[in-house]
Amino acid sequence: MTTARRATFITWYPYCRRSDTIAEALGGTSHLVHYLSFKKPLHAPFKYLMQAVTTLRTLRRERPDVVLVAVPPIFAALPVWYWARRHGARFVIDAHTGIFEHARWTWLLPLSKLILRSADAVIVTNEHLRQRVTEWGARGVVIGDVPVKFVTGRAPAPCIGPRVVVVNTFSVDEPVDAVLAAARQLADVQFFVTGDVRAAQPAWIREKPANLAFTGFVSEDDYAGLMRAADVVLVLTTHDHTMQRGGYEAVALGKPLVTSDWELLRETFSRGTIHVRNEPAAIADGVRRAIADRDKLGSEMETLGTERRALFARRLATLVEILDGATVMERPVRVTA
Repeated sequence: MTTARRATFITWYPYCRRSDTIAEALGGTSHLVHYLSFKKPLHAPFKYLMQAVTTLRTLRRERPDVVLVAVPPIFAALPVWYWARRHGARFVIDAHTGIFEHARWTWLLPLSKLILRSADAVIVTNEHLRQRVTEWGARGVVIGDVPVKFVTGRAPAPCIGPRVVVVNTFSVDEPVDAVLAAARQLADVQFFVTGDVRAAQPAWIREKPANLAFTGFVSEDDYAGLMRAADVVLVLTTHDHTMQRGGYEAVALGKPLVTSDWELLRETFSRGTIHVRNEPAAIADGVRRAIADRDKLGSEMETLGTERRALFARRLATLVEILDGATVMERPVRVTA
């Protein structure tokens, strides 16, 4: 779906397929603005200043009618808000779950509430969060999973036994310890854990089982090839109301999925999926079942993919309708505590 508007999506992150996909669906451009090391708090003051300057230069060059920005960090929204209000552009925030749930960002909730209230629309990943931002006085739109497009990719080296790809970034909500313990119970299964190992605990690398490999941060070609070669995709979170990008990727490729047993994930991944507790025995059992039923689960995933793509189109249309009818505010919204 495209609109007559020019849209620019700003994301202060080294990679974000969600931003890329939404920007493309709106007929716009996506800019991943990132300097210095990733997930290094001591670098934040310097990198945020550099990223704010690049953001303003990008917007001045493209002069969009609609500006979208992903948060966290909430500081990414500040230069976008300033530019949009000064130039009469629509201002949209894509609020990822971390802004509401992770301790690293919740101490900034007063600032987050102020900025979200000033946006023409706030995209969230589920109804629970939409209700939350509505209570804050913002206009929430639910866009959960977005269609994932994979390149053909480069096939990985063959392995002995079923291949389980663990989509992982070493975030605080990912139970890596439980995954390693589950892998020890499945010696005939090969586990491949993605993510930049510089963010991993040294003990995980040192004490990993023989049937588990940390891939490191790989190229798009290598990642696509790894996912296409998977017999099962494993994606876990310890935080409720957190969507799983790796789950969307499993849907896109028609791969059996094992993910955490949260209500939101049961609703979203209602087919082709086994939901488990974030405990080693439960994870191992879920992987065994997924391998045994992979053909059936893969077929269900293809059906789910058709359903979820149609839902994305409807929700994107809702966002476009809001933007077409929105009245641009000439000054920030005045709010009370």
